[in-house]
Amino acid sequence: MNADELLAFHRVFCGRAYRLCAAKNHDYAGAKGQSPFRNFESIDALGIASTETGFLVRMADKLNRLVTFVNDGKLAVKNEGATDSLLDLINYAVLLAAFVHDTEETND
Repeated sequence: MNADELLAFHRVFCGRAYRLCAAKNHDYAGAKGQSPFRNFESIDALGIASTETGFLVRMADKLNRLVTFVNDGKLAVKNEGATDSLLDLINYAVLLAAFVHDTEETND
């Protein structure tokens, strides 16, 4: 793979992540997307951990699946492979960045 091929792959892969984020946000935040961080904020509302920590826990879950994949060369759940975990990681990173951005704007 050369640099141009890498950037083309990046565009396509992140496009997949974007479409997945839109679909999952519908499911987690409601059809109108009124609260895109709802499932993470509920962690804070329940007194379990901060919203930011909720994002990191989910990211750690995906990283642990990827460690298993790297070490074992396979995952047991057939309909959710390593690529799915990588897409989720992209989306969790974007969600966390958006949440931090929103929090900083709200506090300004």
